[in-house]
Amino acid sequence: SASAEEKIPTPALSADMRTAQTQRAGQKRTVVITGASGNLGQKLISHFSSRGWQVIGLDKRAPRGITGAAVDLRVRSNKWTNLLNGVDTVIHLAAQNPFPHATWKDSVSSFDITANVFLAAVEKKVRRVIFASSNHVMGGLKEAGITIDEAPSITAGGTDPCPGTKITYPAPSDSTPYATAKLFGERLARGISELPTCQTSFICLRIGWCQPGENLPSTMSATGEPPREGEDD
Repeated sequence: SASAEEKIPTPALSADMRTAQTQRAGQKRTVVITGASGNLGQKLISHFSSRGWQVIGLDKRAPRGITGAAVDLRVRSNKWTNLLNGVDTVIHLAAQNPFPHATWKDSVSSFDITANVFLAAVEKKVRRVIFASSNHVMGGLKEAGITIDEAPSITAGGTDPCPGTKITYPAPSDSTPYATAKLFGERLARGISELPTCQTSFICLRIGWCQPGENLPSTMSATGEPPREGEDD
């Protein structure tokens, strides 16, 4: 760490970046959340609304209490793409089936949803897209037959993805289709962001399980899914 006497240089900002930063500082920011009616979507709506941001929600059913629309993101439509005009950030949570038991059919639809959202954001010159990926993108590493003491560190750019987590308890499950859809989104984001004309930055977050409510370890399930109807919490 730097001593009190050391000064850490601040990266210089271009004139365009300084102008944009100044403009944003004086404006009420707008964020679009896809999958806004889901667990993470509701948590983020509460967070950003409490900080004075304008929140627009997109989902298969219209989110309550905020500006939004019931839309099918598998299909490009002005009904939802026009809601991206003037938006600062898009947080993309939506998937055809947002749980690890998603089928290949579900995941193919998720491919379409993600591609449509990313391309619309770039066309509308959204400043940033945050993509909800998953730790299941690396889940296949658990099948390598190594102990936790022998496992190599997973480093950015140093560990190849290995999508899919296989579990046998409490019931057999394979998250490979779900994880592949998340990996597709990561790679698509990287490819689009490298285009010389792209003005949108992308952040991909590999999220673990986040439960509704307080997200207590004591209520975590083995499958990383919420309790099903009729089951104890």
